[in-house]
Amino acid sequence: MSAAPRPRLYENDRVMKWLLIGPLVFFLLAFMVYPTLYSLYMSFTDYVMKGAPGFVGLDNYRWVLSDEAFWAALGRTIYVLFWCIAIELVLGMALALLLNREFPGQGIVRGLCFIPLLVSPLSMSLMWNYILHIQFGVVNTVLGWLGLSAVPFLSTPSLALNTIIFITVWQWLPFSIFVLLAGLKGMPRDQFEAAQIDGASPIRVFFRLTLPLLKPLIIIIILLRVMWLMRLFDPLYGTTRGGLNTELLDWMIYRVSFVFFDIGQGAAYALFALYLTLIVGALLFKQLIKAMDGR
Repeated sequence: MSAAPRPRLYENDRVMKWLLIGPLVFFLLAFMVYPTLYSLYMSFTDYVMKGAPGFVGLDNYRWVLSDEAFWAALGRTIYVLFWCIAIELVLGMALALLLNREFPGQGIVRGLCFIPLLVSPLSMSLMWNYILHIQFGVVNTVLGWLGLSAVPFLSTPSLALNTIIFITVWQWLPFSIFVLLAGLKGMPRDQFEAAQIDGASPIRVFFRLTLPLLKPLIIIIILLRVMWLMRLFDPLYGTTRGGLNTELLDWMIYRVSFVFFDIGQGAAYALFALYLTLIVGALLFKQLIKAMDGR
């Protein structure tokens, strides 16, 4: 009698499972877990790009908590985060409701709305730096033709940070638009038809039906934007380079780590920002689970 054939490698479920997830596990360990653990180690040292790291315990964290520049950068980051998310949600909802209606040229309008997401953030910030330049920018040139004085969008502390908010919103607004538009397209029509039959006003339908059904997507948008805005860097690099009271948390981490080469202190700043992001993310994720259960 001939021996039974041995199972092929791809027919073994346990082997196939590790073959499929093995590359992902490797990349997670190499590019996420190891750098995070290494940064955690460096945050307890006084390493300044020369010599061997010296263990200093919690000194770097004490410095972070007592550093006025850090709290100022954190305050500006929270300010940018709040206004970016608020504007993106309000405008994104309004434009999503508009795009949810049928009108001529709807596909063209949707394509135009998607364009800002196709441009890299650094290129986008360099473009706006040129457009808003006080001397040869397009906007101030047009203002000059109209007999108006030039506006120093990126040259004064009172306008620079708000201009960075505008640049960020302009690029990432399409993300909120299309996420909310996808939610509007997937809503059950029978509930809205019943509300119309009962004579409910459009405003009442929006606040009683549309918003509750979109709540999970709104929380997802807030969660992702919080994580991205805590690491906002490209608009600063392409415009003010952190000057004019526009230094945000991520730029401060870059400045301490790669301009002053204080790796230990920079790692402490970075991990403090990571802790804050994880706390906010955990709170938002809990709200997301509640919203999903309620829905």
